[in-house]
This record gives sequence, structure tokens and C-alpha cells, in this order.
Amino acid sequence: MQETNNRPAPQVTLSIVTYNSEKWLDAFFQSLFQQNLPCDQIALCLLDNGSTDNTYAWLTKRQAELSQKFASLVLSHGPNIGFGAGHNHNLAFTTTPYFWVTNVDLEFEADTLTTLIATAEQDSKQTADNPAKAAKLAKVAAWECRQKPYEHPKDYHPVTGETSWCSSACVLFKTEAIKAVNGYEPMLFLYGEDVELSYRLRDRGYVLRYVPQATVWHFTYEEAAQIKPQQFLGSTLSNVLLRCRYGRRHEVIQGFVMFMALFAMKPMFAGMRTKLLGQLFKLIQLAPKFLTSRRKSQEDFPFRMWDYAMAREGAFYEYPNAAQSTIVQAQHNNTLPLVSVLMRTMPGRGGKLKEAIASVANQTYANIELIVVEDGGQEVQSAKLQIEALQQSGLIHSVIYLPLPKLGRCEAGNQALAAATGQLCCFLDDDDLFYADHLEVLVNAWLHNSQLGAVYSLAYEVRTEVISEEPWVYKDILHNLIHRQPFNRGVLWHHNYFPIQAVLFQRQLFLDHGGFDTSLDNLEDWNLWVRYSLKHDFEWVPKVTSLYRVPNDVNKALQRQSVLDDYYAKAQAKHAELRVELSTAEQIWGLHRSLSIPAENIVGAQPLEKRWWFGLGFRIPGSMIPGVVIAGTYIQRGDKAYVSWMRGTEPLQINLTGHKYNRVVVGVKDAKGHADAINAALTEC
Repeated sequence: MQETNNRPAPQVTLSIVTYNSEKWLDAFFQSLFQQNLPCDQIALCLLDNGSTDNTYAWLTKRQAELSQKFASLVLSHGPNIGFGAGHNHNLAFTTTPYFWVTNVDLEFEADTLTTLIATAEQDSKQTADNPAKAAKLAKVAAWECRQKPYEHPKDYHPVTGETSWCSSACVLFKTEAIKAVNGYEPMLFLYGEDVELSYRLRDRGYVLRYVPQATVWHFTYEEAAQIKPQQFLGSTLSNVLLRCRYGRRHEVIQGFVMFMALFAMKPMFAGMRTKLLGQLFKLIQLAPKFLTSRRKSQEDFPFRMWDYAMAREGAFYEYPNAAQSTIVQAQHNNTLPLVSVLMRTMPGRGGKLKEAIASVANQTYANIELIVVEDGGQEVQSAKLQIEALQQSGLIHSVIYLPLPKLGRCEAGNQALAAATGQLCCFLDDDDLFYADHLEVLVNAWLHNSQLGAVYSLAYEVRTEVISEEPWVYKDILHNLIHRQPFNRGVLWHHNYFPIQAVLFQRQLFLDHGGFDTSLDNLEDWNLWVRYSLKHDFEWVPKVTSLYRVPNDVNKALQRQSVLDDYYAKAQAKHAELRVELSTAEQIWGLHRSLSIPAENIVGAQPLEKRWWFGLGFRIPGSMIPGVVIAGTYIQRGDKAYVSWMRGTEPLQINLTGHKYNRVVVGVKDAKGHADAINAALTEC
């Protein structure tokens, strides 16, 4: 049935498909009513997919209220035809420029829709200064929201927001684009239909964008890393079917092999194999239809095992809600710390610089000071307009440009530090990029423990093929995640695991300990972190929030590594002039980075004075050269021990309870001293 009101024609149609969704509806509509865009400017299309609870009764009871609030209302009810087919049903009623698809198990921020529409309208504008860019933006077909508390892990370009596919949890489509490709694939009942639609849009030349500034709270998981049977079953089936339509021959074969291998894996939920058998029958039924509709495309449709694109590590990093967020609380109290982003550049790198600046402007964190220091130039002409536009836009608290005579990387960095006024600082060299949430994630971590000297996150090392320096044209070849290292002074002393742009630190560290050592033209940041960490703790956030570039060309990569090798010895010599005092825990655990034992599991410690390497039992795995080295896990008569000992150290045994190990044996310089320290700490507790 359809009801309409005599109101101005709306710009957007909200499409909702429900199935047993009663528990979500109150909160969903309440957040929708609180949008900055009034509901009377939204056309509402509702389809209930044969719910067996009170969903349809809830909707019919409030039909008159909804009809009054929205520009128009279409409410339909029928058998369950699936998610994509349901939205196709609503699409047939749509006459507005934009078609907004969303789940109901979510809540909106007040500016979610206005941000999406503003971004869409901006993309549609033609800019005379860059016709090529304007032409590409005019082809944007979809704008996807960021989800909280768990962000979808698929990758996107930090500057343009371009992504390979859009999740339909909350996405704004250009109506003419989605109608041009005939909407969703109805044969995909649930899961994967948004990926398939994205592929067809890209095949038609359309562009898809991720908009991190537009946020929804999507309650798809009750807890981190939750296994949802319906999602698991639907996603694996869809993956194989999409391979049948879009994958290369070996990717199709791989898909079938992967699916059959699921029967051999340990069940992740009750009845998994039985339900997989049902999915296998569906696969046998649908695979021929997808195989016969195979098509070639100029677009790359990557299959990465069960993923469709590179997954950005940190999928289950949990964004705090408003009540938990220290950033939100600081905003309310007007105590949000100013972050100084320090950017070093040189002449002839204007294209890189513009991208780096844009990644700062895209941050979801609100209080930023940008300082651009050019080493050896008068002014970065290619970025001048962008810097001036940022100064006038209000997106960033302030933008400072410092042209310098040729003084070198270190002095340029020191000049930036000296000019900074923020409580917190973060470097971003001109060939590095921030993802949109970089500062938000790091500042929130620091606010939880403001005694920390610094916080740092994961970063991609991106092998880059440079096609042209000016204009800046490149191709990303491979993203590598090199470092997954929790903070440890001993490890840091040996090698640097902080990419420079990954670290947010207190500016007070610069005031207390100085800036870069100007005698180091490379690895100057490693020396800086070592000095800053002598008396200050750092904290690791296991989420990818930035990237840095390395050359893909083999010869250039070898030249770069040769330079770094030379400076490694110089940096080590500088470290030898320093002194650091490691805690007992750091001295012990630094020998085995991946082993983590909570203090509550430790019941005591003692040195081992006998020739203890005999009789350890069966090792799984491990290695042993008696009297030289012993390492690995050993089991004997129900006793499970982890051992890490080398000749020249004394064996220290730590006794455990409530842990997968009964004891841990590590080699240290002073076993008795460590044992006494551990036992004394236990006594104090």
C-alpha cells in the first residue's frame, strides 16, 4: 500500500527491508528522527520480508505516524525474498536522486545522512581546475558509512576514499546508477549481494567511495570476533558463486576446494556440517547459472581467500561509544588536546605533499595543527592553493608553512617541533598517508593513560611503482604489515618497529630530551624513539591506521637498504652512548616476544641450579643442543613447560597456575635476583 503527503519532492529515498527485526525498530527510528535532515525530506520505502515475530505489526501500528513524519511512505509485506531482492522491490518505487539502503540493527549519528548527501553533492560538482578529477567524481555511484563499534576491515584509499566494494549495511546510492545496473542480484539471498552489485557498478565505470566522517553504530556483533552461523554460511556460499561469475579459472577451482575443505575443519558452531551440506545443495543448484553468466571486465575483482579485497588489520578494534569515549568527554569539557601534525617536504614533491595534506584534512579527529616544513625551497607552488584553502576552511585548527634553506631532514623536523604548539605531536612525511581514523584512535588511547610518553599503531609498508613524480602518478603494488610488536625497550634497542608516522607522542618529550640528532641523515626517528623511551612508556594499538611507501623497483630498493644498513651501525653507536634500565619483566619477556603471562597466573619463581636440560620430556615443537641452547614447548607426565635458554645465561623457572603452561624457564643474567624480585612482588600483592 502507498500513502503520500503534499510536500516538496524529497532528495533521498530510504529503503528498509525487515525480517524479525522488532527489537531494533524503536532505537532505529528514534535515531532516524534525530537526524539533522528532517524526515519530511525523506521518502520511506519499507518491505517486511515475511517476519514471524511482531515486526510487521509494529510497522502497521505506527504507519500513520510514519506517514506524517516522512515525505511519503510505501509499506509492503510478503514472503521472504532475500535482502537484495527486497531492496530491488523498494527501488521500483524510487523517483528521488538518491537511494539510501540501510539495515535496522543500527543507530545513526545526527549528521550521518547530511554528511553523505553533502559528500555526494560535492562529488557531483564540476571543477574547472581539474577536469579529469571532476569527470571521475561525477561517476561516483555510492557513498558508504563507517561502522562502529567495529569498522569494516576492507581497505580504502586514505585520500580519495575510493574502495573496491561498498557494504550495504548503510550506503547512499545515486539512483540512476543503481537502476542502470538493475539493482541487486536476486539469486544471492543474503550476504555477498553488496559485493556483486559493487562489481557491476565498477564494470560500468562507476566509482565507489567510503566516507569515514559519516558514522553509524551497527550492532552486528555482540562481542569481538563473534562467529555468526548465518553470516558464515551465507558469505562462504556467495564467495564461491561470485568466483564462478567474476573469477579467473584457478580462482573458481580454488573456491570449490575451499568450500569442500570447510567440511574437514573443526566445527565453529553446533550443526555446522549439516548446515554446510544444505549450502552445498544450493551451490550445486546456483553455480551453473553463475558460470553461464561469466563476463570479462577491465576492472580487477580480487579474491583473497574468503575476502574480496585486502583486509585492513584491526577489524575488531572497538571504538568506544559516547559514554566511554575520552575524546567525546574532552570535547564536552573543551579539553580536547591539540595535535600538531609535522610534515617534512622538499622541492619537486608537490604531488606527494598534496596527498599527504589531504589525508590530514580527512581526519575524523577535530583539533589539529598542521605544520609544513619545506627543506630547501621558497614555496611549494603546487600545494600553495591547497594550504591556503585549508587555512580558510576551518577543517584544521591552523596551518603553518615554513620554507627553509637546505638544512637536511633532521633540522627540518626540529624546526617543525620548535614551531609546534600542540600537546601531542605526530610526524607525517610527504610520501606517507594517514587513514581517516589515525589520530582519533591514537588520541583516544593516550587519553586513557595520559602518563604515556607515546602511543603507536600498525602501519602498512606499501611497495609503490612510481609512474611520474610531477604530476604524482603511481601504482600501489603490495601492502605489507611488517611490524606487529608490543612495546618493549629491549626489542626497540635492537631494531626500530615504529614507522615514523605511526607514533603520537607528547611534545614535552622534545622539550625535555631534544629533537633529531642532526648527524643522522637516516634512521633519525629510531634514535629519537630510543631516547624518548628511556624514561617513558609507549603503548601499542593493534590497528592499521597509516601507511608509508617504499620503492617497488628492485634496484632502488637495494640502494635504499644499503643506505639504511650503513646508518644502522651509526645509530647503534649512538645508542651505545645511552643507558636504559629495563624492568625485571622486560628483561624476562624480551627474550620471547609472543609469550604473554598475566601477573595473576604467577605463583612463584626460583633459579635452577642443576643440569636441568635433561628430562624435560617431549618437545612440541622445540629444539635442543644440550649445554648450548634449548627452546620450545616440552610436555612430560602432564607437565607443560615453555623453555627459552642459551649458554651464558642462568635458568630461571617461573611457576604458573591457571595458564596453558605449568612453568616457564628462561635464561637471564641473574636468575636469583629475578626470582627474588618476582617473589617479593607477589608478596606485596
